[in-house]
Amino acid sequence: MKHISDHKSISAKVSREEFTRVEDYCNKKGVTISSFIRELLQEKIKLSVPQNIAGRNKIDYDKRQDNFEWSVLLDDSKEIPVLRNVSPAYLEDLFEKMSVVLKLRESFIKKNKKDSVPIPSRIIGAKK
Repeated sequence: MKHISDHKSISAKVSREEFTRVEDYCNKKGVTISSFIRELLQEKIKLSVPQNIAGRNKIDYDKRQDNFEWSVLLDDSKEIPVLRNVSPAYLEDLFEKMSVVLKLRESFIKKNKKDSVPIPSRIIGAKK
């Protein structure tokens, strides 16, 4: 009886220059090319896998310490801390940066009405 492995190989053709750069990088870091590529794939996949957890951001202000605490309040009422002792300056900077990138995203998805929301391209049959 033949055993079927739970692992599969993935390959890609790259130029000699790209291969040499990857090989040199791996040699300097003391890792194999396979483990380097596996780690890259896992990072990309982990970021793109949608989570099936719902909740809302929660930011509390501590008047005595003049700082903030950022947490996520899940729909099951569990609260997960994200950052503690956040300074007002950090929060202001974060808000400014988020506003800039959200406007950039709105431009990218061609949002021009305040109350419109992103529509997945697969719904309307468009290609990204």
